[in-house]
Order: sequence, then C-alpha cells, then structure tokens
Amino acid sequence: MKGLLKALAPTLVNVATTANPLAGMAVKMAANKLGIPADSTLEDVEKHVEAHPEKAELLNNTEIELQRLQSNVELYKTEVDDRKNAREHFATDWTPKVFAIITLLSFVAYSFLVTMTPDHDAGIVNLVIGYMGGLLSGISAFFFSSGSENNGKNRKS
Repeated sequence: MKGLLKALAPTLVNVATTANPLAGMAVKMAANKLGIPADSTLEDVEKHVEAHPEKAELLNNTEIELQRLQSNVELYKTEVDDRKNAREHFATDWTPKVFAIITLLSFVAYSFLVTMTPDHDAGIVNLVIGYMGGLLSGISAFFFSSGSENNGKNRKS
C-alpha cells in the first residue's frame, strides 16, 4: 500500500492487517460502501479510492463504523474478564453464598406465606415475588453460568 489508505482510514488498515475478529468484515464493509465486489482485497480498495478520490468520504463512514464495532468488541472482552475475575475473587468468600441462601429461603418462605394466608394486595405480592425472583436469577447466573468453574466441564469422569 502506498499510504493513501493508511492516511484516509487508519482503523480500516489496522483492523484488516491484524488478527482482529473484525478483519474480514472490515474490508467487506469498505468494499460495500465503495460499490466494488465484496471479495475485494485491501489493495483493491486502495486502488479504487485512488481512481475515484470523490469516494474518500465513504471511507470515513466505514472508519467510524469500524471504530464503533471495535469499541463494542473491547467492551465485551472487558465484561467477560470482569465476570471471570469476580468469580475467582469470590470463590473463597462466604458472603455471596450466605446471601444466596438467605435470598432463596426468603423467597420460598414468602411464597409459602402468601399462598397459605388469604387477603393480600396482589400488586405488592407480585412486586415482592418479582423482585426476589430477579435476585435469584442474578445469583444463579453468578454461580452457574457458562464461565463458572462448577458448570461440569472441568469435572473428572
């Protein structure tokens, strides 16, 4: 590459020339914006922009989209690492386990009491059960989601 593409769309060149999950999509996006075949190479994109300088603005649109997608990928990686670190950090801590047990017992006890005693305001009952169900859902996701150590993948047969 002569450098024109590097100057106009540095993110495109960086993404397309590295081991980035967006690499294949980056060139296809640029080719699509420029109206050239989707199987074009980075060199084809550069040649087309050199031949049609008026289409350089279209590369800026692609550049912005790639930056947004790249930031989304980085955000997802950060979220995954954060969850992984939280599980490792709290693996030996008893607080989440006690909180989970208290929440489960409270949910069961409240459900039992509401079912066995008459004349309750249905709105409040539904609100409390919904809130406690949400808490149990979060707790279950923390302990039993796919990144958890206890999901069965690491068990020895």
